[in-house]
Amino acid sequence: MGKTKLTIGLALLIAAAVAFVVVINGDGRKRASPDTPLAGAAPWFAPYADVTLGTVPQFQDPAANPSRHVVLGFIVDGAHNRCTPTWGGLRTLDQAGTLNARIRQAQADNEQLLVSFGGEAGFELAVSCTNPTLLESAYQAVIGRYNLSAIDLDIEGSPSLSPTANARRAQAIAAVQQAQAKTGTPLAVWLTLAVSPSGLEPAGMAAIHQMLIAGVKLAGVNVMTFDYGPLAGQTMLSASESALTGTAAQLQRLYQSNRINVGAKGVWPDLGATIMEGRTDTAGQVWNISDAHKLYRFAVAHHLGRLFEWSLSRDQQCSGAQSQPSDYCSGVPQQSLAFSENLLGRDARGEQTP
Repeated sequence: MGKTKLTIGLALLIAAAVAFVVVINGDGRKRASPDTPLAGAAPWFAPYADVTLGTVPQFQDPAANPSRHVVLGFIVDGAHNRCTPTWGGLRTLDQAGTLNARIRQAQADNEQLLVSFGGEAGFELAVSCTNPTLLESAYQAVIGRYNLSAIDLDIEGSPSLSPTANARRAQAIAAVQQAQAKTGTPLAVWLTLAVSPSGLEPAGMAAIHQMLIAGVKLAGVNVMTFDYGPLAGQTMLSASESALTGTAAQLQRLYQSNRINVGAKGVWPDLGATIMEGRTDTAGQVWNISDAHKLYRFAVAHHLGRLFEWSLSRDQQCSGAQSQPSDYCSGVPQQSLAFSENLLGRDARGEQTP
């Protein structure tokens, strides 16, 4: 990601919308797809929280995080031990005392929490941890420490997308997923990848394919709908809608070639999109509040599975003029948490939009 995703009847509907769905593919293998929305339902939404910042947003507080879900980033290798998972290379899991307490608080309040491995900075574990057994143990250490039912693999940059890293990662994640299934604690795996307005790049497609042939049961693919190259007259919104449409077609073909059946809505429920609020890392490419609202409408119409934003700490207006992207504000006029509210299907005041 850029640095500088009631009545009894209504309760049942919500429970059904986040049910764990299993699809059987043509050769008898299973593909896990957790929290897949019902037809016409709102997509599942969560902000990323950058826990490597000096000031970490209060993701466990409903007043600071209205989605009640979060993706925490990022787990990378350790500077002194490449097979030791750390938070951004700064703290080991044992050293993250305050963060660990906040994670426990969020989970106690039934907040769904994912941990993201990789990201833009540092080295994703599969890049530098070359011992297969130690790599599997490193992933498992994070999953076990935080009792995770879902993880995000944010695969960015040439080292993380190399054939060697892809193969190493896929084999380790497949082994971890199989071990989790045997203990009755299934693990949902999401891939987060860069995208162009036409869809996934070949390297991203290769990463997905490697996961599938290794036996990983993918829950979904999340694409980063920002930091594009030249847009050739497209807006951020139209480029992102085009990127999602192209990715859906690519993923449909890839699933078919691997004999994976999809439902009546195709692969759309297995897709996610991440926006970067306001100013992105690419000059002139800006996500506005109105764009976020329209993306939500697009997501509902197409049965998109998930929406994300980068990041929770940025979902507020800057206190002064801001010419460059900031870790702590969006750089556009907005009310606090307005992007979150719109991606939840509400307006900036928290009211449901028509």
